[in-house]
Amino acid sequence: MLTVGIDLGTTATVIAVMCDGKPCSISVDNGKKTTPSVVTYSEGDEHIFVGREALSKADYSHTVFSVKRNMGSDQRFFQKSPEEISAEVLSFVKKTAEQKLNDSITSAVITVPAHFSDVQRMATKRAASLAGIKVLRLINEPTAAAIAFGLAEKVSGIYAVYDFGGGTFDFSILRLSDGIFQVLATGGDNYLGGDDIDNAILEYNLELCGIDSAKINKSEKLLGKLVVKTMKEHCVNDEIIRKEYLLKGENYTFQLSTKILRELSAKYIERTFEIADQVFADANLGYGNIDGILLVGGMTKMRIVKDAVKHHFGEHIYDNIDPEEVVAFGAAIQADAIVNKSTNALLIDVVPLTLGIETFGGGVDKIIHRNTPIPTIQTREYTTYADNQTGIKFHVVQGERALAKDCRSIANFELTGIPPAIRGTPRIEVKFSVDVNGLLSVNAHEKNTGIEQNIIVEPSSGLTEEQMVSMLESALKNMEADKEKSAYLSAKMAAERQVLFWESILEDIPSSEKEDVKKGIKHLKSILSDDTKAEEITNTINKIDDIIGRFLDDIISERLSRNPIKIERRK
Repeated sequence: MLTVGIDLGTTATVIAVMCDGKPCSISVDNGKKTTPSVVTYSEGDEHIFVGREALSKADYSHTVFSVKRNMGSDQRFFQKSPEEISAEVLSFVKKTAEQKLNDSITSAVITVPAHFSDVQRMATKRAASLAGIKVLRLINEPTAAAIAFGLAEKVSGIYAVYDFGGGTFDFSILRLSDGIFQVLATGGDNYLGGDDIDNAILEYNLELCGIDSAKINKSEKLLGKLVVKTMKEHCVNDEIIRKEYLLKGENYTFQLSTKILRELSAKYIERTFEIADQVFADANLGYGNIDGILLVGGMTKMRIVKDAVKHHFGEHIYDNIDPEEVVAFGAAIQADAIVNKSTNALLIDVVPLTLGIETFGGGVDKIIHRNTPIPTIQTREYTTYADNQTGIKFHVVQGERALAKDCRSIANFELTGIPPAIRGTPRIEVKFSVDVNGLLSVNAHEKNTGIEQNIIVEPSSGLTEEQMVSMLESALKNMEADKEKSAYLSAKMAAERQVLFWESILEDIPSSEKEDVKKGIKHLKSILSDDTKAEEITNTINKIDDIIGRFLDDIISERLSRNPIKIERRK
C-alpha cells in the first residue's frame, strides 16, 4: 500500500510518490506527468471522461473546466457538486497510478491554495473521501513547494514562493532553517491565473476576426480557449504564432506574438505583484531581506512571467524543479515524512485570515490573528451580560474588519444550561483550535458547572470568489474607519454597563448631585446611537464617574451595613 502526494490543481493535477528517497511524478494520462482537471459527462452519465480524454471530445457542452474555483460552493454542474467532479479527477489519477505502480494507494497528502477557506478545505477532504483516499494532511501549495525546494537544495534562509497557476495565485514568505519550514506571511487571489490570460487572448482574437463573443456558445468558447492556450505555450520568441479556429463550419486564423502576449498579460502579472507587496508588508520585510524567489505553477514557465518576476524583485530565481511538479513533490515528501518518519522536517503553517467571535454590540473579538503559526490553540473568557442569563449565543466570524457584519460568518452555536446568577458571575471559557490542516474547532465551557458545547466549523456554503479576492483589500481600505467604529463600540458597551450600575445606585446619591447624574445619563443615552461621538460618549462617562466617585465608598459602606457579608469560619 502506497502513500502519495497530490496537487489537485485548477487546470491540472499531478500525483507523486517517493522513489529511492526522491520524489517523482507518476505519468498517468497518456504518458504525461500532468492530468488536465477536466471532466466530460456523456448524455445520461453513462460514461465519464477525465483529463486528456475529456479534452479530446469535439463537443464541450457537457464538460467542466476549473471546478476547483467553485470548491465548497453550492453550485451544481450537470447535477454534480464541485466535490463530486473533483473526486472524478482524483479517482482517475489514483486508479491509473495504481496500475502503473502495481500497488494500491490508500492515503495522501493533498495540497490546497493558501487562501482556501475552512469550507473549501473540508470540500477537498470530502472529494478525496469520495475517491477512496484518506487525507493524511492538507498543506498549502506554496508551503509544499518550499518543502520540495528546501529538502532538494538543503537551503536555509528566508524565501518567497511565487505560485502562479492556471486558476489561482498565491504568494508566501517562509523561513527555512534546520529542517523547519515556517510560513511568515501569505496572501493570494483564488480567481487569478492562466485562465484569465487565456480569456484575454481569446477575446483579442475574436475581436480581430470580427466575431461577437456574446453570440458563441460555451462549447465553442472552450474550444477557442484550448486553441489560444496552445498558442500561448508556443509563444517563446518574436515570431507570430498562427492557428486555425473552426467556428460554425468556417475557418478563422488566430494569431499571437510575444509583444501582444506581454500586453494582454500585463495587468494580471501586475496584480500578482500587488499581492506580493502586501505579503511583504505583513511580514515586515523588504525585498532585500529574502534569499530568493521560488517559482511555482504553470504560468511561471512563460518567459515573460519569469522576466517580470526577476525585474520586479531583483532576487535570485529558483526554477530548477519543474514548476508544474514541484507542489506534488513537496506533498509526496510530506506524506513520506508522516508515514515513515523519513525526515526531521517540521512544517509550521499559518492562519490565512483572522478568526474571532462577535461581541455584544456587533464588534469582533479577534481570537486567532491572521498569520498565526498553526497548529494553534487560543482561549478567551466571557461572562453573562444580564442577571439570570442561562445561555450565551456565539457567532464565529472570519476576516479582518472591526464589525462582525463586515466579516464572513462561519458558524453559530449556543451554550445553554448556565445556572441563573448575577451578571458577570459565570465564567465561560471559549477555546479556538486550528489543526495542521487549517480547520477550526471551537469549545465553550462554563468553569463553575462544567457544562460545555463543541463544534467543528464546516459551514454549508463558502465564500464567493469576489469575497475571497476583496476580503483583505476591504480591510486595508477601511482600516481607519474600522478603528473609529471599534472605538465607538467599545465606548457604547462601556456606557451601557455603566448606565445600569449608575441607575441602580441613583437613589443613594445626594440630591445636590443627583440631578447632574440624571442629566448626564439622559445625554449619554441620547448620543449612544451616534457612531461619530465615541469621544463624547467616553468624556460623558468620565464626567459622571467623577461625580459618583466622590460618594461611591459611602454608598457601598451604607449598603454593607444594611446587608453585612457573613463569613463562616471553618472549625
